[in-house]
Amino acid sequence: MSISTSERPVARAAARLSSSANGRWRACLVLLAVGLLCGTLAGCDAGQQAETLHETPDTPGVDGAVGSMVLDDVFLETAGTVPAGGSVALRAAFTDQSLQPDRLVAVTTPAATSVELLAPGGTVAPGGIEVPADRQADATTGSVLIRLTGLTRALSPQAVVPITFEFARAGRGTLDDVPVARPARGQG
Repeated sequence: MSISTSERPVARAAARLSSSANGRWRACLVLLAVGLLCGTLAGCDAGQQAETLHETPDTPGVDGAVGSMVLDDVFLETAGTVPAGGSVALRAAFTDQSLQPDRLVAVTTPAATSVELLAPGGTVAPGGIEVPADRQADATTGSVLIRLTGLTRALSPQAVVPITFEFARAGRGTLDDVPVARPARGQG
């Protein structure tokens, strides 16, 4: 088939339109593919099947500081309600950010008549609990190092109590909202 001279410009224009439309079509496909890929990747980040859906915090405690001493994950550990007169473990991690060792010498709270500072073996530590310089004394798990005795009222999980910590060097400070909480999974 031959194209007459008068039809050639029309054929050239149609070919140009066709290649221009193909270019736009390709650009649209690329944009659509990029959009779908971004949506798919965003969907991997969260949702009902996200790994974080099943994570629980290490401990249910609160954090604070007394001078150069950092108090982490402070909570009273109990699986259920502890009656007035009973005792409960206080869990915490103490990090000394100074270059000199320190010592936890006293803990007080209106929630108990006394507080025992204990050695890892469970005996009373009359000198208190040592916190090495630029290191941590971790009592969030393992041996109980602090025990509130003679509770002044029943304590159940979800309650909060004020607790004051006194260190030989760092000084004294109070956490007003220390929670009473169940042991972390696999603990207690």
